[in-house]
Amino acid sequence: MLRITHRSLTAAAGAIALVAVLAACSAPSADQRPEGGTGIATLETAAPAPTEAADALIAEYGEPVRLRLDMSDEEQTDAWKARDRCLEDHTDAPQDAPVGGDGSVTGSDGGDPAKAAEAEALCLRVAPLPPWELDVQNPDALRFAQGVVDCLHDRGVREVEIAEADQFGRINIAFGGETNDATSISLGMQYVDACVASESGGSTA
Repeated sequence: MLRITHRSLTAAAGAIALVAVLAACSAPSADQRPEGGTGIATLETAAPAPTEAADALIAEYGEPVRLRLDMSDEEQTDAWKARDRCLEDHTDAPQDAPVGGDGSVTGSDGGDPAKAAEAEALCLRVAPLPPWELDVQNPDALRFAQGVVDCLHDRGVREVEIAEADQFGRINIAFGGETNDATSISLGMQYVDACVASESGGSTA
């Protein structure tokens, strides 16, 4: 089932921004140049080796699952279990704290907010990947999302738009607009799955 957001909802507490760090490259010295070489530095294209912490996380919780548009609610819940267990293991939250999918473990659950934020960042490594059709890394994802929006417009949803990708890298559809239009929210929730199925050429559970 396609995850949706209302324009009036605020971002989840403890959301973590991932920061990319650029490493500087320098040309080799004269005694480091290969014999007959020009001495011009070349860009390394190999992916960086995973950190020990990332390796340990994958070893303990498993590789993240790629979500599908046609997954049942039960399948989606199962896909989030690794991240949920990771959050429970790395926070002071009680075992029945609301985690999974849209949920976040925060200080309001009785734990340390700083520790909860660290856990969110750490456990993102084992969170399920978005459906490829709505993955921000997919160059066609915006086209797909726009097709869903156009379909919803055809179904009478006046206030609907493409929302920014969430912390899991998933592009979402927001209903209601600035005025939180109730009719648009209601119709949007009613027809979004059918429009996703139409745009994907398949069916959603």
